[in-house]
Amino acid sequence: MKQLLLLLFCFTTIVFANIDNNDTNKSIGNAEVKTKTQSIFLSYEETPSTVYVGELFTIKIKAIIANDDFEEIKSTFQNSKNLDILNPDARWKWFSDNIFYNTYYMKVKDTNATLPSLTLDIFLDDIKIDSENLKSIKPNIIKLKGTKYFSGVIAKSLKIKKNKTTQFDDENLIVVLEIEAKQANLSDFKLSWVIRDGIDSSRSNLPYFNIFYYAIIPNHTKEFVFTYFNRETNKFDKISLPIVITDEQISTQVDLNPAKNSLQIYKDGAYFVVALIFLLLFIRRRKIVYIILIALLVALFVYDKNLFNSIKIEKGSQIKILPTKKSTVFYVTNRTLYAQKLDEREDYIKIILPNGKIGWLKNGKN
Repeated sequence: MKQLLLLLFCFTTIVFANIDNNDTNKSIGNAEVKTKTQSIFLSYEETPSTVYVGELFTIKIKAIIANDDFEEIKSTFQNSKNLDILNPDARWKWFSDNIFYNTYYMKVKDTNATLPSLTLDIFLDDIKIDSENLKSIKPNIIKLKGTKYFSGVIAKSLKIKKNKTTQFDDENLIVVLEIEAKQANLSDFKLSWVIRDGIDSSRSNLPYFNIFYYAIIPNHTKEFVFTYFNRETNKFDKISLPIVITDEQISTQVDLNPAKNSLQIYKDGAYFVVALIFLLLFIRRRKIVYIILIALLVALFVYDKNLFNSIKIEKGSQIKILPTKKSTVFYVTNRTLYAQKLDEREDYIKIILPNGKIGWLKNGKN
């Protein structure tokens, strides 16, 4: 009987011990689950339902981070296609409590573009302590079809800050525009109806953009016309600028060829008339002083015409529209030639080519 009671006691002890161990394991398991509880919650705050090819649009993301013990937030993008992210390294901004926001500027390049998914990581002492993913959205992507005057620009607002037109050569004018726009793809500004165009310089301070655009057009053009797609009204806006030729400089742009403007013609006529008067006086009075005056007048004429101020241009030299480092090259010499020097500015020389075109040559290329 005693042996039976002893066996029953041992069995009972083992059962209760197993129960305690199971409870302990469950507690540990629950503790492990609690340590892995999600602390990052991501959601889209602002997204477009429709996007146009080339459009610069924004996506605003909200992050709730239920963890006060972190030092750094990092976000990365994955799986995008035919898309540019202008500010992928934008910093998250604290809003209140554990809420953070970030705004990304994106641009799709084709109708088959795929928007990216986002991964947000939080770090403490350079160690990643939590991470969360946000799936990509799928807006409707449309490609605009405009007329020949469509510049390709889609903007919330656009304005012309400066507008200047001068003579480029005997047959063409050059128009230079300073354009400022909000949330716009100004870098895509291009017109099909002009002879040649380009962007000479640009700068940005999101969401604002500024460019200096130039276009070479026939000299019989009366208006400079282009359109852009206004994202606020979802309509094409037309801008028409009257062509007013000015002798003033366009920013750093060149003037009309001084050898062919009307003022120079009058000056040449004056040289001829005065020289003729001195010659008639010499024939009538036979005084050497008139010959001296004629010689001085000829020397002044030669100096004014800049006949001896020519420079040698090597083969392969680049002639630019403007005297700036990023200016567009409109002509590259295919042989060694000589050109007339008209002016000089910092590291550039203003020249007139044998074909009558005026441009700027980098100093040291002559």
